[in-house]
Amino acid sequence: MKATWQEATTEAGQRFVFRSFGDGPLVVLIHGFPDTPHGWERIASALADAGYRAVTPWLRGYRPNTIVEGRSYDAIAISEDAIALLDALGEHDAILVGHDWGAVITYGAAALAPERFRAVVPIAIPYPPLYPRSPKLLWAARHIFTNRLPWAERSLRRADFKQLDRLYHRWSPNWHGPERDRTLAAAKECLADPRCLTAALGYYRDLSPSRAAELPNLPRIPAVPVGGSGDFDPGLYGKTAALFAPGSEAVVLDGGHWPHRESEDAFIASLIDFVKRVDRPKTT
Repeated sequence: MKATWQEATTEAGQRFVFRSFGDGPLVVLIHGFPDTPHGWERIASALADAGYRAVTPWLRGYRPNTIVEGRSYDAIAISEDAIALLDALGEHDAILVGHDWGAVITYGAAALAPERFRAVVPIAIPYPPLYPRSPKLLWAARHIFTNRLPWAERSLRRADFKQLDRLYHRWSPNWHGPERDRTLAAAKECLADPRCLTAALGYYRDLSPSRAAELPNLPRIPAVPVGGSGDFDPGLYGKTAALFAPGSEAVVLDGGHWPHRESEDAFIASLIDFVKRVDRPKTT
């Protein structure tokens, strides 16, 4: 199912650029770094076929007309973006699905406004406070530090964004084929715009543990954290699920940091089963 790009703006002037697939209860799918909304197309189409409205927005800053000069990309600000998107769409609530930075936004938005989210599906990022403090984790997350450096733009642009090729290979070494290549090419095309590249790095440069600590605790709403068997410790996803409503459960798929793409059929089946359970009419 194809969908055209649309724009919506909040009363405060925040513009969102997105595609909308189907009609029905809203499911929002938010991408991460280095990625774009293009990767959600098959998943969004499957949700539309199942009777849902699937919306795939660009992260703020990944399109020039979504950039708000002077606005931070700290944990609270980016979490508020997901809430503002619902306002721009004229929707009261949604199921929120997020990968990578999208997962970080998913945790934060649900904590800030639990009444706006029927359920959440964070992908490839366990709840950050659960991370063990270890040299192994610091090494695995070294891009977080290098993306904060003053010369990060120049470093990323070098040799046609060769660093992004290395990230895809390191994070998902067994993901090969045309879908992976298209995903990487779309990310490079997006970040080739200097404005978008600087905005994307803003998510790292504005990362502040003290700001993240200001977020409320996770709400007791249904959740399915999704991980890849070759990425983080799979046990962290079960611990994450335990922080949400009873009945929440972790799903660990074959793959690395893009498990929803590497095992896309299995992810689609699991996601549709979950959203249908969440939205099943209550009996009296």
